[in-house]
This record gives sequence, C-alpha cells and structure tokens, in this order.
Amino acid sequence: MNDTAPTGNRLVTVVGSAQIEEGDPRWDGAFDLGRSLADAGWTVVTGGYRGLMAAAARGAKSVGGDTVGLPISSWTDLAPDESHDELWWCENFASRAAYILSTRAVVVLDGGVGTLSELAIVWSTAQTEDSAPLLFLVGEVWHRLYPILIGTLLVSADDAHVPVVVSTNDDVVRQLETNTPRRKGSGPRG
Repeated sequence: MNDTAPTGNRLVTVVGSAQIEEGDPRWDGAFDLGRSLADAGWTVVTGGYRGLMAAAARGAKSVGGDTVGLPISSWTDLAPDESHDELWWCENFASRAAYILSTRAVVVLDGGVGTLSELAIVWSTAQTEDSAPLLFLVGEVWHRLYPILIGTLLVSADDAHVPVVVSTNDDVVRQLETNTPRRKGSGPRG
C-alpha cells in the first residue's frame, strides 16, 4: 500500500461490475455518478479496470475531476483503464480493501461476487470501526437484495442501517453533501 496516499474526506470509492460495457444504461448511470461526484468536488476512486469502474472514472474526468484506480499488481493479464489520474497499485485484494476502507464513502453499483465482497467488507467494518466509510447501495438491484440480506442473515437492527439504499446518483451526492456523520461502530465482537 502506498503510504503517501491521502485519507481525506473527499475520496469516494465506486464499486461495480467490470462486465457491464458502454451502451448499457447501467454504464451510463455510473458515468453520470462519476460526473456528479466530481462536480461536487469528490475524488472518484475505483478498482481501476473496465466496466462500471471505468464509467465512473470517465464521468469524473469529463468534468475535470480527479480519479484514482486501485489495480492489483499480480493481475498481469488485465490493464488498468486509462481514465485514472493516478494508480495506487495494490499487492492483492486485501491491500485494495485497505484503500477502500480509507475513503469517506463507498458507493455500490450493480456487480457480481467481487462487488458483493467489497460491500461485505465495508459493512462488517462499519459494525465495529468508527472510521468505516459511509455505505451507499444504488439502484433497483439493491432495493431487491437488501431486504433479502437483512431478512436472511443475522444482522442486528443497528447494523441493518449501515447501508443506505438509494434510488439515484443524486441521492448519493445529496447525502454526502449534507455531511452525514459516520455511524459509530459497536466495538469488537470476537
């Protein structure tokens, strides 16, 4: 992990599928999200690769925003998307997670197992750590999955409120700009 990487209030991580390509409405939504975040002065952090990650970064770049990619150095068969101003190379998935957890918020878009694992890492960290990022789940898929997760997993009422499920990108930016306080973690659970 790069020890010089900033850990400020103006970094927002956007996670989502690498499989969704330009021309898909979800790609357009990620582009719009990146643009809206950059317009509001946020640096957009992504995994650094294609799909919704690239869409969010390109959206930020379209309005002159700052972008950071978090590619994994051992993934030699993948090239980072060129839309990132900086690449903070990660040794593995765990070091990428550390970067993600250092940002102010994590916005979860449509995705697969990787996206779900990033969501789970942030959510579980928020259960116990006061410094965990805010967590936003954007879109119809999360409106459907969130009640299933809450109803099926062993999740306390307090922890059920960690993710904020929203319908639109504007909802994310609006909540970030109102300086929603971070939720206080309930401490170690062993």
